[in-house]
This record gives sequence, structure tokens and C-alpha cells, in this order.
Amino acid sequence: MWERFWREYLGYPKKERRGIYVLLTTLMFVAFYNIIEYQLWSTDFTLPTITVNPLDDDFENEKIRNNITKQFSDKPISIDTAGISALTAIGFSKYQARIIFNYIQKGGTIYTRKDLAKIYSIDQKTIDLTQSKIIFSDSTSRKSPQKSNPFFVKKVPKKVELNSCDSAALDSVFFMSSYLAGRIINYRNRIGGFFELTQIQLIYGIDSTVYAKISTHLSLDSANVIRIDLNKVSLEKLAQHPYIGYKLAKVMVNYRAQHGAFKSKSDLKKIILINEEIFRKIERYILIQ
Repeated sequence: MWERFWREYLGYPKKERRGIYVLLTTLMFVAFYNIIEYQLWSTDFTLPTITVNPLDDDFENEKIRNNITKQFSDKPISIDTAGISALTAIGFSKYQARIIFNYIQKGGTIYTRKDLAKIYSIDQKTIDLTQSKIIFSDSTSRKSPQKSNPFFVKKVPKKVELNSCDSAALDSVFFMSSYLAGRIINYRNRIGGFFELTQIQLIYGIDSTVYAKISTHLSLDSANVIRIDLNKVSLEKLAQHPYIGYKLAKVMVNYRAQHGAFKSKSDLKKIILINEEIFRKIERYILIQ
């Protein structure tokens, strides 16, 4: 019974038995190799120890000084005018020299070692090793360069004739900005000129405070006012006048087309939209020919 059970369920063909023998042989070889390798490399090897004695600080600094003396220039330089090559020649790195040079070019001042120490990347050791080769400027002898501003115009106390000046002349007035001068010129060109200084208070940006400051430096000549020939002016030109506007200009042009040319300024009073107040404002700017 057991022989039959063994043959049917646990027996192996001849080919399979050969394969099992080969597999067992391989496993035994691998296990034996690992044991031998472990025995060979498990022994600790002690490497020789090299003891390095730390150098004395004074000796190290002296060595660095000797190297720098041999490598760099001993000729002192002025920190104000030194270029990048001169700074590197006395011991600064190229990076440090470039930072110092750019700092001075942008208006920076280096009067003492403390000023030099404030600059980024300049360490104290570098300062100690290079200080004997640097000539610092005296703060009393150095003067800040005066930079000219092409946009700055010195304002002088003089009066400017408002009806004939240009924007540059008007900008030279005390307390006058270029933007405000441009608005005044633009308004003057639309209206034709000013008969009274108080008229500029209708311009945006000129309140009572600004008017009080600039009015004392302005003068008027009514002869320079440009008047409108009511019988020749176009609708578009007439409508640009601040005191008239498009609606009133259209009525005036239509009246001229229906009744012929205006014979006098008083003909304007025949237009319904023109009352006494409006007539007084515009009659000074009207010319009848």
C-alpha cells in the first residue's frame, strides 16, 4: 500500500531527479562561497592614524601675510579712484573689487575701515590684510558731484505776459508746474486770451490758494487777445469757445444763415438763448466785420 502511494504521489521520473540533483548542488556551492567570503573579509584592518596638530593662529596669519606679500602689490592705492584691477592687486577678490567699485561709482563714500566693513562681502580678515595698502579720503576734502537735471528750470521772480507767452516761459513762474502751465495755455488757445486774471480760476487745478501764489507773477495785455469774426467763423471753431459751446454756436450760425450777416454785436441779443449775462461774457470776444 505505502509502496504504491509513494510511487504514485511522491515518485519522480528520472529526468526530474537529475534536475533536482543539479539544483541542490548549485545551492550548496553558493552557501559554501558565502561562508568563505565572510571569513576572508570579516577581519578588521586598522589604518594608520595621522595626527595633525592645529596651527597657531599667529603662525597662520603670518603665513597668509607672507603669501599675500609675494602674490599682491605693496603699492598703496586711493580707494576713491581705484579700478577693479588695482583693488584685486592689493588683495581683494574680483568679486569684492567689483562690489567696491560699483559702490563708489554710485556715490558711496568710504572714509574709514568701518565704512569698508559695511559693504557686503567684505570680511574683517580681508580688511586687516589690505588696510596698509589703502588710502582713505578725508571726508572734508571730498565734495559730492553736482548732477545737472535737464528737466529743472530755475524759476526767477519776473512777470510773464499771459496772453503771449509759451508754456516754457509760463513754467518758469514761481509755484507753477509744467502740467498747470500746459492747461493754462490750452485754455487760453480755446478762449482767445484773457481780459482779467481772475478768468484763470475757471481752469482745473487753480483754486484760490494757487491763484494767490501765481497771480502776482502774471500780467495781461488785452491787445494780444484773439477775437472771433462772427460773420466768417465756422460752427466747429465757434463751438470750441468755452463761453459759447456747441448748442449756442449752432443757434448763432443758424441765425446768421437765416437773417444774413450780423451788423453789430447787439444783434446777438435777438437770439433767445443769449441773455444779458451771456452777452457780457462773449461780446468782448466777438468781432463784427
